[in-house]
Amino acid sequence: MKLTLGQAAKTAKRSKGTLSKALNSGGISAEKDGKERWQIDPSELSRWMSANPFPNSHGNQSETQEETDENSALGVEVKMLREQIDAMTVERDRERGQLVDQIEDLRARLDGAEAERVRLNALLTDQRDKAETSARRGFWGRMLGG
Repeated sequence: MKLTLGQAAKTAKRSKGTLSKALNSGGISAEKDGKERWQIDPSELSRWMSANPFPNSHGNQSETQEETDENSALGVEVKMLREQIDAMTVERDRERGQLVDQIEDLRARLDGAEAERVRLNALLTDQRDKAETSARRGFWGRMLGG
């Protein structure tokens, strides 16, 4: 005895829409009766159900084991990647510390160089009072003795 779409949906514990899509795509072979209703052979429905199990069903233990193995492998990979990130963070912090120290050293050198420049500039410029310079006699004053 063949099943209607509704009966097949109840038997497979799936929605009519899911079975209808499978029928229209050719996933389940069936035929229509004189009133254009699907007539599905129970063996065909059983074949389709074994090929399309429920997601996370416990009926297929090997798939569940494979998923568990894959999840565990992914967990190990995630752990390794987190360890790499942590190591890179430590390295970045160490390098940042070195750069901060180098910047502070360069600033201190620059400040010292600036002080030295000011000191040398003071040695090279005329340090006499302006009063002394104005007291100097010109050429004619020296020639005439005045």
